[in-house]
Amino acid sequence: MILDFDHPQSIFFLVFAGIVIGSSLAVVLHKNPVVSAASLVLSFFGLAGIYAVMNAIFIATMQILVYAGAIMVLVIFVIMLLSLREETHLEIWRNPLKQGGIVFLVILYGGLLISAMNYSPDIPNVKNPIASNQEKYEYQLKQGPDSPVVAKGNTATVGASTFLDFLLPFELVSVLLLAAVIGAVVIAKRDKVKETEI
Repeated sequence: MILDFDHPQSIFFLVFAGIVIGSSLAVVLHKNPVVSAASLVLSFFGLAGIYAVMNAIFIATMQILVYAGAIMVLVIFVIMLLSLREETHLEIWRNPLKQGGIVFLVILYGGLLISAMNYSPDIPNVKNPIASNQEKYEYQLKQGPDSPVVAKGNTATVGASTFLDFLLPFELVSVLLLAAVIGAVVIAKRDKVKETEI
């Protein structure tokens, strides 16, 4: 990507990239696991902003809903359940100045994201990976002999790319997640059996 500072997209990209890099460093370097998890959420939001700058609105939305929403809520829930030491208690919620700062940053991020979506359609010197493939995939959904439905666009492109070009990696990731769930259940049951024996 060639940065051209005459266009707002380059500035948006640098802002979101800075958010991703800074929050990723906080994930690795911070001692408090809850702060690390919250920093990972911020990193996911930064990635969503980069996707929005690239005009991949569907992927940006899924990044926020699935990763920053569902998965990270689950991770933070597990951390707070399993780690009951003092380090998991955050002092930030007791300080009104820090609370106000967090609210301000969330509002600022929302404004940046909306602005990036408004400016994203023509990025100079960059081939839009989503837009360039929109014409490549076209679906003929035949509901009847005389009424075919043509499906095009961002979501259809992502779906076609996932289930046509990357079907095998998609299935392998599904098997990997299933193995992780089974492993977690086995480990949890083993710990429970040891506790009952003691």
